[in-house]
Amino acid sequence: MFIKHIHNKKHSKTVEDFVPMINQYGPTLMAFAGRIVTCQEDAEDVVQETFVTAYEHLDDYDSERASLKTWLYRIAYHEALHHLRQRKRFLEIPIVVGDEILDELPDATTVEQLDEAIQKLSPEDQMLLQLHYFDQRSLKEIAYITGTSSDSLNREVSRLSSQLHRIRQRLRIILTRLNNE
Repeated sequence: MFIKHIHNKKHSKTVEDFVPMINQYGPTLMAFAGRIVTCQEDAEDVVQETFVTAYEHLDDYDSERASLKTWLYRIAYHEALHHLRQRKRFLEIPIVVGDEILDELPDATTVEQLDEAIQKLSPEDQMLLQLHYFDQRSLKEIAYITGTSSDSLNREVSRLSSQLHRIRQRLRIILTRLNNE
């Protein structure tokens, strides 16, 4: 389907020139999208849209700003976020998190409980966890991927670090509630 969509476009780039990028980065992006949207078909849609967007905007790629992989992650991030928002499959947790909450998960946490707790976070929080902990992207790369703008990169990295801390605290609260149910 992706190839068919590209053939319908009138670009100077050929599909044959783009196929190596799909082969090289497709599996990584599929794993990334699959951990976020959790349904195989939805993950395939996210990755397909990522490559369609990348193909349409290949001339906009700037290797000075980011690697090709990071640029593709940025596109996939926004596609997955768009998908999650359309699904509205998250629950906003109106919790005021204080410093007294330890920054660790309950000892009895299972993988299933952690997955359930992550699904209760906002799409933005899910994506930040995914990028930082599962995909091991640096805070600098995440700042680029998320497309957030800031006066300085150091300030944005600091903001992301604080945000990840608050997300971990929210997860602890959610997991504590799940363990008490």
